[in-house]
Amino acid sequence: INAEYMGIMKLICLHVFKWQPDNAILLASAYELSMLWFYQRGVAKEHLLHNSRLIATRMKPGQRARISLEDNKGICYVFCTPGELCVTAITDPEYPERVGFGVLYELAKDFIAKFKTNPKVVSAKADLSLDYKEMEGLLTKWQKPEDNDKLLVIEKELQTVTELMRKNLEEILKKGEKLEELMAKSKDLSGVSVSFYKKAKKNNQCCSLYQSKTFILILT
Repeated sequence: INAEYMGIMKLICLHVFKWQPDNAILLASAYELSMLWFYQRGVAKEHLLHNSRLIATRMKPGQRARISLEDNKGICYVFCTPGELCVTAITDPEYPERVGFGVLYELAKDFIAKFKTNPKVVSAKADLSLDYKEMEGLLTKWQKPEDNDKLLVIEKELQTVTELMRKNLEEILKKGEKLEELMAKSKDLSGVSVSFYKKAKKNNQCCSLYQSKTFILILT
């Protein structure tokens, strides 16, 4: 990990999904992984997408939640609009909750304004990679929580969400489900990523996405 990023609050990634009860459809994504060495970023992206999609799929339209990732090494904020658009943001544990949801509200509002009637989105049955350059801009803008907290304004159309849920990743699993089994079945994870996770768990090293207040993927 690059030493210059130690101790800095981080917004790691953003995802936009078309919500479905069985498997959310990815529409767009953006990542800030400059704190990792280049060779680490591919596996990191796979794990981030897997967790984001799993959490988005387990929500319902109109819900928002703050989900602690495995071993509380990071937080996934998720917001599903009544119109079945679901947006997620993964941050380190120190990133302010109010700002975490502020990111999602702005992302949802902007995406709806640009893509609400887009035929690709409306008819999407499989993952897309939309040309959505503004998403990278939002990821950069919200890297400094202190610069954005005072600007947060929740639009009326976004106030229909139910009360905030705060849960751990394990709590949103269905009865009998195990994280390792879901990872093995996930289309987001390559064999390399799954093997890495199992090796890390076996060595009692926790497949950490976060350490020392910043994002780190342990590849040992």
